[in-house]
Amino acid sequence: MSDYVIIGGGAAGCLLAERLSRHPHISVTLLEAGASDTNPLIHIPAGIIGLMRSQKLNWALRTEPQSELNNRHLFWPRGKTLGGSSSINAMCYTRGQAEDFDHWKTLGNIGWGYEDLLPHFKSTEHFYLDENQWHGSDGELFVEPLRHINPLSHAFIKAGQEAGVPLNEDFNGLNQYGIGPYHVMQKNGARCSAASAFLDKAKSRTNLTIITHAQVEQIEVQHKRAEGVLYKVHGKSHFISATQEVLLCAGALHSPHLLMLSGIGPKEELEKHKIKVQHDLKGVGKNLQDHLDISLIHLENNRNSISFHPSFWLTGIKSLWQYRKRQGMLTSNMAEAGAFIKTNKEDDRPDVQLHFLPAIEVDHGLNLWPTFKHYGFTLRACLLRPKSRGYLGLYSNKVSDPPKIDAGYLTNDEDIEGMIRAFDATREISQQLSLSQHSLREWQPGLPCQTKEQKIAYIRSHAESIYHPVGTCRMGTDELAVVDQSLKVRGIDKLRVIDASIMPTLISGNTTAATLAIASKIAEEMAAQVV
Repeated sequence: MSDYVIIGGGAAGCLLAERLSRHPHISVTLLEAGASDTNPLIHIPAGIIGLMRSQKLNWALRTEPQSELNNRHLFWPRGKTLGGSSSINAMCYTRGQAEDFDHWKTLGNIGWGYEDLLPHFKSTEHFYLDENQWHGSDGELFVEPLRHINPLSHAFIKAGQEAGVPLNEDFNGLNQYGIGPYHVMQKNGARCSAASAFLDKAKSRTNLTIITHAQVEQIEVQHKRAEGVLYKVHGKSHFISATQEVLLCAGALHSPHLLMLSGIGPKEELEKHKIKVQHDLKGVGKNLQDHLDISLIHLENNRNSISFHPSFWLTGIKSLWQYRKRQGMLTSNMAEAGAFIKTNKEDDRPDVQLHFLPAIEVDHGLNLWPTFKHYGFTLRACLLRPKSRGYLGLYSNKVSDPPKIDAGYLTNDEDIEGMIRAFDATREISQQLSLSQHSLREWQPGLPCQTKEQKIAYIRSHAESIYHPVGTCRMGTDELAVVDQSLKVRGIDKLRVIDASIMPTLISGNTTAATLAIASKIAEEMAAQVV
């Protein structure tokens, strides 16, 4: 028995566990399906290369065949460890645009505008400079500049300026527009995940219980009330009752999955898989959104980039020695620099985000063979506010089966036009002198790709996720909304969903910081009720 049972030890779950357990008279239990975050690849920033390939720390999901992407099954990595995806991602700290959150407010979500969330962005952040209008310095999540930036990343930043994009050294300040180095979620050259930021200081509290390897099977619902959680640890079943609330923080994919397995979701989907309908909630799993990414890859004419080529091995060995003092290449997040650019004349704010990698990245880094043969660099570009929508469903009524993911990429015709604009803007930057002087040639797609038809064909055959799924338990007031403004599940007592799944629309940037702000806002609201 516990006052609060938190399902999922990702960004939101870690923050909520820390915030709620501050009150010694409240008991909190955190259930995480994965292992503890002890693997060194999690804490060494460049370890992201190995984490992509991990079957232990990564759910490594795949979508359904995407009809507009040549029926490809796209790879969706998600963290399966304490810290969730904040333990395996590229650590880029971006919040999105003020207009993103103000749009949520215009949809009827009172209290969720930018000015409402800014205090929570600030309160969770330990910014490396002093506190100012946009940043906080007393929070737990360390946000710092990279300790190591490859010369090619500097060249990319200069090339963007040559293409007319202004330098911006803080994408979370007055203006997001521009090009520059990313601030990263790191502390002294090591990853600062949600687990290290929030859980590490709370683990010793006697009122907080953390259970790893806990695969939740369902939320127990009786008479429209969440009474507790059924889960397994190493094959043995357990039940824990929640005297106050169950807090579902399993992410945009597993939160709707668990709701449906628990009988909360679209009636037709549940009955199809012989699940007892506890509550017909039509919006569960709908409204899935993600950033689709297209890459341009250049072969390098020097040896500045990060590679697995035999000639690079001595540099790699040297970096191991440097990391003892938290310096050198291993402190790199790989996506060292980026940009938020304007490609749509009808929009006065950035609509495309770029990530620059001073390395060849093919198939999410799952295919390392090209990096053994070549040196090179990768420019990745995504359309920030896609109009396409997908859904998440079930394959069966078994928790051991993954969720059924149909991202619906490019099903809205406007998105393919946006992806072409993103492609063209990225290529223009790559052709500026500061970066082109390092290029042997454009390797993918190659300069013969020039016509609109050729670009569309390349996008359909090569575009991939940049790992920002949201929206599947949407906050709102209409019949397809899953949660209300307090993130309580509509029609079910004692149950909230608190993670990226509640976002009505996708934000213009990476999603971890916004997820933490969401959790902080709800934690503050809950604390006011329990004190």
